[in-house]
Amino acid sequence: MNKLKERSESILEEIEKRKAVPIPRWYFLVRQAGFWLLAALSVLTGSISMAIAIYVFIDNDFVTDKAYINRYLTQEPGIAELVASIPYIWIMVLVLFTLVATFGFRHTKKGYRYSPLKVIATSVTASIMISVGLNTVDVGGYIHRYLVENVHVYNNLIYANEQRWTHSEKGLLGGKVIENKKSTGELVLRDFSKKLWLVDIRKAEVRPGTQMAKGKYLKITGIKTGNRAFQALSIQGWEKKYRKRLPVLPLTPPALPAKAAHDSLGR
Repeated sequence: MNKLKERSESILEEIEKRKAVPIPRWYFLVRQAGFWLLAALSVLTGSISMAIAIYVFIDNDFVTDKAYINRYLTQEPGIAELVASIPYIWIMVLVLFTLVATFGFRHTKKGYRYSPLKVIATSVTASIMISVGLNTVDVGGYIHRYLVENVHVYNNLIYANEQRWTHSEKGLLGGKVIENKKSTGELVLRDFSKKLWLVDIRKAEVRPGTQMAKGKYLKITGIKTGNRAFQALSIQGWEKKYRKRLPVLPLTPPALPAKAAHDSLGR
């Protein structure tokens, strides 16, 4: 009994010496809420990155367009194109935030009961399911297009359809319509490198349903005729609704004289 009393007194003396105070209950509640919030936000961030990854991959022509599938298989290394098109940066973001979500959940009150592998699998599954829902309202596409147009370094981290359609020397030109000069049959187009092009569309085959109004995104095949000047052979919208007919894709663009009006734009 004396030993117990002595021990109690020594503990009290130690508490007094260290000036320790009891931790309030709200601290533990806030701490638990913080870990739950960390886990939830990490899953949501992972879902957004997965939504962008899905959009970037599905938006590829060789995935959605049968005509382009044949073209890539016959004219370009299909496996290399496929590997290059995988959105690695967004997969890495998903992995990072899945680990953060696992850390947060494992530090909740009962999170220790679940194995890390089970938590990771659940987090990835939740991210994929949420990402599918996000893409029904084009969240992945909206964020991707914003980054392409406003964050220069992003274009160096990913090989998407925007980069594939920024090869005027190969007859591929994509971008946003800045002006439609109906009176002259020309478009002013800004590509994904922020360069302005004057596109002659008078002889172009325009896919049904394609809108060439200001602000619309287009894919144009044709021939580069000068400094920032392009002769369009086929025009289609950026939307994934172009599976019926094979566009005219020049393999070796002939040298055509550039018009003075065209050259003046590049100057």
